[in-house]
Amino acid sequence: TSQTPEEAGPQLTWGGEIRTRSFGREPVQGEWDSWISMRSRFALDGRWDQGFRFFLQVQDVRYWGEETSNRDLSADAVDFHQAYLEVEDLPGVGGRIRAGRQEVQLGEGRFISAPDWGQAGQSFDGLLWSRGVGTRNFEVLYLRTREGSSDAHDTSADFSAVSFTTPLPNVGSLQLLAIHDRSTALLDTRQGTLELETRQTTLGPIWKWEKGELALRAQGMLQFGERDRKDVSAHMLAVSTRIQVLNGRGNVTLWYDRLSGDSDPLDPDEAAFSTLFGARHRYYGRADYFLTIPEDTGDLGLEDAAVKLAFRPSPLLGINLELHRFRTAEAGNLRSRHLAEELDVWASYLFRGALRVDAGFSMLWAGEAMEELGRLDGTGTTVYLMTSLRF
Repeated sequence: TSQTPEEAGPQLTWGGEIRTRSFGREPVQGEWDSWISMRSRFALDGRWDQGFRFFLQVQDVRYWGEETSNRDLSADAVDFHQAYLEVEDLPGVGGRIRAGRQEVQLGEGRFISAPDWGQAGQSFDGLLWSRGVGTRNFEVLYLRTREGSSDAHDTSADFSAVSFTTPLPNVGSLQLLAIHDRSTALLDTRQGTLELETRQTTLGPIWKWEKGELALRAQGMLQFGERDRKDVSAHMLAVSTRIQVLNGRGNVTLWYDRLSGDSDPLDPDEAAFSTLFGARHRYYGRADYFLTIPEDTGDLGLEDAAVKLAFRPSPLLGINLELHRFRTAEAGNLRSRHLAEELDVWASYLFRGALRVDAGFSMLWAGEAMEELGRLDGTGTTVYLMTSLRF
């Protein structure tokens, strides 16, 4: 018998990825260390003509040789990386809502992102509503990042955001981003258990302009509220200029980021800017010495001045080179604000149109501040070779 449209099942598509990375780093406890990690993903996407969709993505991430037995039956590294339901054209408000475990990226991924460099990626449990009206776009996000009623956590945390993007005639586009994160941490002291609450807001615009071979970008964010019982007053500034060269096959970017720091950790105010759940690898050097800000710079903030070169000699090959100079935003008790210089070189090649091969090299020269903070003395070297087959 024929099915009515309501009875018809979804249109199903499937896909996946096998990604292997060989990684070497020095120093790790004073010497070279190397390992091979692997990511395997399988996804099923179902769509109905009535505007419904589900997406399931299973992921396994592991080091080669990490299993305690070659006959291991636990499958303890397998998990749902994403599992969500979407509904289009919501009654009354329109737009699309997505509910479940999902990758999320807002505001160029600086504060909430879906980074692809980490083998495990990053996903969250929550709701995302989005609606486009002509050339404008509106997004509302709520994430439950920690649930105190579960066996895994004693306290709860959540993350909310609103984003509005609109074109500006003749002067580019503007995105307004507002984020509010709440959490409670428990700290055991001699006097008992102390609750450290965070209720902070991150707010600001992102402006972009592009004409011909030239592109400009500027972002300014304020962070205020309460973090671990301290009053927060922090800020971030990011500007860049990119120009295309070699008939569009390459580009040169001048880059500057400043994340405020706290010069006096003993006072009742917190001036160090937090990058929350942002993508650090793509912004603060590919050697990954500044993944968690403000912790990785001793709450003294970060300044990053960089020159970035990109060249694509063919549609299958891309080559990149970046030079960074890192300084703390505040001196604090350090004799010098000089953190490091870093060189990053990497290339990507699409083999037979399907297998992506990536190779990279990073060298970091530690400055006096890096040594005083106990992060690195001398130089640090990172190399990797990675293959990824997506289907």
